[in-house]
Amino acid sequence: MSQPNKVLQRLLLPRAGSLLPLVLLGVLTGVIASLVMMSFLVLLNGVLGSLNGDNLEDFESLAWYWQLGLPLAGSLLLILLYRLTPPASWSVGLAYVLERLQFGQGRIPAATIGFQFVAALIALGSGHSVGREGPTVHLGAGIASQIGQLSGRPPSQLRLLLGCGTAAAISAAFNTPLAGVLFAMEVVLMEYSLLGFAPIIAAAITASALTGALLGEHAVLAPVSLSLASYQDIPGLLLTGLWVGLLAALFQRLVLVFVRLPLKARALRLLLAGAVTGALALAAPQVLGSGYDTINAALGNQLPWLLLLGILGAKLLATAAAIGLGVPGGQIAPTLMLGACAGGVAGALLPGTSDPALYALLGMAAMMSAVLHAPLAAIATVLELSLSAEAMLPAMVVVLGANLLCQHGFHLPSLVITQLRVRGQELQTHPLRTALAQRYLSELADLSLVEWNGEGPLPRTEAHALVVHRDQQYYLLKPAQLERNITPESLESLLTPARRLQLLERDMSLLQALRTLSGEDGAGFLVPVRRGRGLVTRGRLVRMLTEEGGLY
Repeated sequence: MSQPNKVLQRLLLPRAGSLLPLVLLGVLTGVIASLVMMSFLVLLNGVLGSLNGDNLEDFESLAWYWQLGLPLAGSLLLILLYRLTPPASWSVGLAYVLERLQFGQGRIPAATIGFQFVAALIALGSGHSVGREGPTVHLGAGIASQIGQLSGRPPSQLRLLLGCGTAAAISAAFNTPLAGVLFAMEVVLMEYSLLGFAPIIAAAITASALTGALLGEHAVLAPVSLSLASYQDIPGLLLTGLWVGLLAALFQRLVLVFVRLPLKARALRLLLAGAVTGALALAAPQVLGSGYDTINAALGNQLPWLLLLGILGAKLLATAAAIGLGVPGGQIAPTLMLGACAGGVAGALLPGTSDPALYALLGMAAMMSAVLHAPLAAIATVLELSLSAEAMLPAMVVVLGANLLCQHGFHLPSLVITQLRVRGQELQTHPLRTALAQRYLSELADLSLVEWNGEGPLPRTEAHALVVHRDQQYYLLKPAQLERNITPESLESLLTPARRLQLLERDMSLLQALRTLSGEDGAGFLVPVRRGRGLVTRGRLVRMLTEEGGLY
């Protein structure tokens, strides 16, 4: 192990469950994620500025052949990037981060971070209908994972650090620390915990403060002041929520249509995504890019409802094509634009005394919430971006209607879970099973053991356990219960199936361990740890699960 790694571990590993080391790691994650995100934003803004001038998202001013050809050119560059990089680096995005959390012990390979950085620059710079949020989450979580691995954190704390990286990256990219914290806990970790709040908040405020100090104000939406004019408009808000929820369900169905197209070659899928986006841009150039300029126009009540409706239809198709066909970008910014357009249409057509622009703002929260099943993160994102706290109550009403229709009317999971299911990966969503799946045997391992091959004199040891290796099987014996002059015959009588240990080649979650033990009479597991092997007995596992605070 290198000297810097040893120093890092001495500083940050006083106790496995200590909060202070996690907060320090959160701050470190915030600093590094902020620097990486600033580099990403500077490069992206440079690319967009060279195309669109000072108004970075102004793809509408480009000539028609640029609007048609730019997404196709981006697809060609992405194809070249895939050809020049190893397959191990190709997995990217929010869905991949959730996959590594549940199935990969929170370990994100460094190669995927670099690939995501470059691929997102190409996709966003060429006008594909994707957002920067998915890549942002991957970059932040990947950085946090690398920091956690270098500092030797156990899997459950490594998982928490991914939440820190997520919050830090979102805070740095959008100057929205509260939304970053809520997104990390609601969408990525899928739980709220007292242990997690402190390090995740530390990462978010560190990243936001550092980015603000170095880049200054970098808000993507213009601040607005919108509020509910009368409580008599609440029925209209409920209708708006149902309308947005219906569009969210349609959007998910369209994504699945493109995912299931019978095109196996990645190159053909990327070219089709570019062609669909370019063709739609000829009719509605607002579909190009993340669409923050269109959102600002909708919030300013500058677009007629017929134009908003046309943009909404084109953006639905372009975004579903980009996500379903595998363009390496995020889905949050496009969903915000879809919600703004849908809300703007509702505000123009529904009777009421509230500003129609209010409905555009509320539609953004409702669409993001319905697609990702993240109501608190969606409300915080929209309110922090717009600085319109007066919209809190109506936002909750619209989000409620949209979520009810999507989750209980159409029984749709979040888009991220849908993407993983298509790949054959089913995330645990039951609270108890989720908690057990996110913690690992190595965190419970007892290192006080001695191994003996059963030959020669019995080893003299004060260790808690004696592990006997015999005929490629491992057995657990208690040294105090053994005779000193043990014979091969008497030893053989002790090596029963009830004393057998499973030798694991890699760590196992508590959920997997319980499922394994429920089907046999074994004594427990030998688990790989940093210093060799650790022992987790059946009794120790039961005690840790039943004692208060045992999981930590």
